[in-house]
Order: sequence, then structure tokens, then C-alpha cells
Amino acid sequence: MSMVEAAMRVDDLTVTYGKARGIEGINLEVPAGEVTGLLGPNGAGKTTLLRAALDLVHPTSGSVRIWGVESTDPRAREQISYLPGDLLLPGRLTGWSALRRYSAARGGLNHERVVELAQRLDLDLSRPVGQLSKGNRQKVGLILAFAPQSTLLFLDEPTSGLDPLLQREFAALVRESITSGAGVLLSSHVLSELEGLADRVAVLRDGALVALESITDLRARAASMICLRFASDEQARGFISSVIAESVDQQDDGVTVNVTFTGDVDSIIKTAARFHVTSLESTAGELDDVFLGFYTGQADS
Repeated sequence: MSMVEAAMRVDDLTVTYGKARGIEGINLEVPAGEVTGLLGPNGAGKTTLLRAALDLVHPTSGSVRIWGVESTDPRAREQISYLPGDLLLPGRLTGWSALRRYSAARGGLNHERVVELAQRLDLDLSRPVGQLSKGNRQKVGLILAFAPQSTLLFLDEPTSGLDPLLQREFAALVRESITSGAGVLLSSHVLSELEGLADRVAVLRDGALVALESITDLRARAASMICLRFASDEQARGFISSVIAESVDQQDDGVTVNVTFTGDVDSIIKTAARFHVTSLESTAGELDDVFLGFYTGQADS
């Protein structure tokens, strides 16, 4: 496998359900050795895209190729692990029995690999699934996804129900997968959940791809704020008359100034350095505010 090869390539993909909207004209690559985030609220088209790639729904037009093979070819599905966002497991089955049932179609799972993952996720596979908490049922799904060590992983809302410690273990599993050369498509409706994992993020809105950007570029869009306190009202007013920013707000005490900005903070700091600053506090921009901007028209490029 070449690390520059596309694990999945989507070309002008459209899926319609009669008169209902599905997805339209999607072009997207999931590179090998990288995590691509798939972002959008419920109904944006994320699940439809995944199901088309799995040949569970048929494209109205366009195509999906998995490692160069058409998604309609059974060989393509052999490369994929899929963790659905609405994973349902029979409650009467034990964890082990559920794993055997749902992995039988692809020849079963490596016993040692399953034991390793169960230990890492702190999961008792001898208990009936119906007696497990939501988080522990999700762990069964994670084992189904990661045990085969597939070359392409579709993970739809994978951390639902997991506590922060287990979320870190999940992140480690994702990093191990991409280190081995797999491509990962990680679906979420919260941008901050993708930070630290995704190399880039594809944003869906109303069935269309409206952005494909790196996390770094998205973070640069986020509006940050600096709160500066000056030695006097005169110093504060001097700073306000000199600084260039999106928003500058002098507080009632006369010496406190809040500056809202996007991008590089360098010019603001250099301007402030010309005056007597007694304290400075910085608040980083929220990535989820950027996400909301795509749905209010404020982030359109």
C-alpha cells in the first residue's frame, strides 16, 4: 500500500430517495494513513454517504471506489470495517457470541486480537449484551471495527457513551490503524470531537460538500479573544485607537479592553506592547463555533 494512495475515492456521487434529498455531487478522497473527519448535523447526508460506499444503497449517479475497486464489487467490502452510529446487538447474546455472529461473514476474528482489545477497553465479553451499559455495548462495536485490522475504517459517532479514559484508548487505536497504512473516515456532528484525530474535515450541509479543510485551517477561522488591562483609561484609549481587530470593546472600568480576532495575534500583541499593560488573558476560539458558521452562512468561502 502506498501512503499517498486513496483508500476511498468518491466521484460526483449522488443518491436520491424518490423526491427526497439524499446527497448530491459529492467528490471526496480518504487518503491512506490519514483520518478524514466527516462533519454535519443529523440529516446532512453522512450516513447516506457511508451506506453508498458500503453498497447498502445504490448511487443515482457517480461512483465510489475502495482501493481502486468499485464499491459494488464484493472485494471492496472485504477491505472495510464499519461501526454504525446506531449499532444494535441482540441482548441475549454474550459479547463473545455477538462478535462471532457479526464477524462470521468475513471469516471470523483473531481470538488473541479480540482478547487484547477487550483488555485495553476493560470489557467483560462473557456477559450478555443486554446487561451491558451503553458504553460497554459501544466497546463491543469498537472490537468489531478494530479487530480485523482493516485497510479502511468507517466510524460513525464512535465515541458515543465512552468515558474520557476510553476515548483516549479509542484515539490510540485510530492512530495505530493509520500508522499501519489504513484510511479512516470518522463521522461526527461535533467538530471539537475531531480535533486531535482528524487530518482534515469534510463538512456536509443539506447533502452537499461545502468545505474540505485541515483542522489547522479551521482553527484559524475560529474567533479568539484577548482581555487586556491597562494602567489607566488613557492607556486603554490609546490602544483602542491604534489596534486593528474585528471587535474592540472597552469595559465600564475604563482600563479593561476585550479584543476579538481571527488568525494571527502578532499585530495585536505588538500594538499592546506600546502601552502599559498590567495583565493579559487569552481565550482560544471554539471550533464548534466554526462548525455552526457553515450552517448560518458565516463560514462560506
